[in-house]
Amino acid sequence: MKTLGLVRIAVVAIASLTLSSCGTPTPSGGVVPWSALTASPTTTTTTTTTTLVRATPCRSGHLRTRLGRGGAGLGNELTVVVFTNTGPLCQLSGYPDLEGQTGTHQWRPLQVRKDGTYFGSLNGTDLATGRSGLLLLGTSEGCNALNSPSQSQNLDNERAATYNTIRVLLPLGGGGAGVSGVHLDVACGLDESQLGVRPPTPGVVEPPPGSVASLTATATLPAALRAGTTLSYVVTLHNPTATEVTFTPCPNFTEAIFVAPNVKGAKPEVRTFELNCAQAAPVTPHGSERFAMELVIPPSTRASLAKFAWSLDTGSGPSIGRAVEVQP
Repeated sequence: MKTLGLVRIAVVAIASLTLSSCGTPTPSGGVVPWSALTASPTTTTTTTTTTLVRATPCRSGHLRTRLGRGGAGLGNELTVVVFTNTGPLCQLSGYPDLEGQTGTHQWRPLQVRKDGTYFGSLNGTDLATGRSGLLLLGTSEGCNALNSPSQSQNLDNERAATYNTIRVLLPLGGGGAGVSGVHLDVACGLDESQLGVRPPTPGVVEPPPGSVASLTATATLPAALRAGTTLSYVVTLHNPTATEVTFTPCPNFTEAIFVAPNVKGAKPEVRTFELNCAQAAPVTPHGSERFAMELVIPPSTRASLAKFAWSLDTGSGPSIGRAVEVQP
């Protein structure tokens, strides 16, 4: 009977080893093994859209508010309110109404020009859990109310029109979100943007959460590389968003080493492979996945600086670039 028990244990152990070597995802903390997979004919690309998905409007109960970084320019002052979504996906858009709290702690409706500010406007957005949107509020210091001959009258006008606490009344019955610690002087009027995010910079693609392009990348390299050898290193892909990232479709990656051009006979080494997605696990929100890599270092007759580069071929990264020393 004891012999049979040992046999059963051995069979289970062999089965476990077999399963662990058949392309199952790497457990947390492991490294996806190196595999020189032929690059796929097409690579993953990043797409953008200005069309909002059908998300329910954001409600104040799921928004955490705080003051953002303001600014000033040509007599105009900017107040920024930041909204962070602590609930499910919701749509942050539209022009809210505003109220200011008086010295007697009463709420007073504020007259607002709802057509953008001197500092620009925003685009409505679908706000995922953990993501933030903004509201821009613009005021001015140049108007008759603050430029009368009497300094005492100026001070009276400023005191009567300055609020240290405001309430943002979200569109479509989304409730009121209070913001304290502001210094909002509306004597010369108050402008606001719509709720949302800043428009993308022309030519710059913002990868959507959940895409491989939204990952960030770092590489672990030795201090010096030896020419003519194969470098073994690790690339860590980190997910900075609150959305899980899966490697579907599986992207290609390119790795390269460019030795200084004044080194006689030195040629760059550039290779493109498909990422070893079959043995990788999805990258959890704020988690990471590590990949083992190999790269041939070109021969060199003397020590020199070289440029190391690595990138996922998505059209917008992530990518790594670093100066390294190559020893002969």
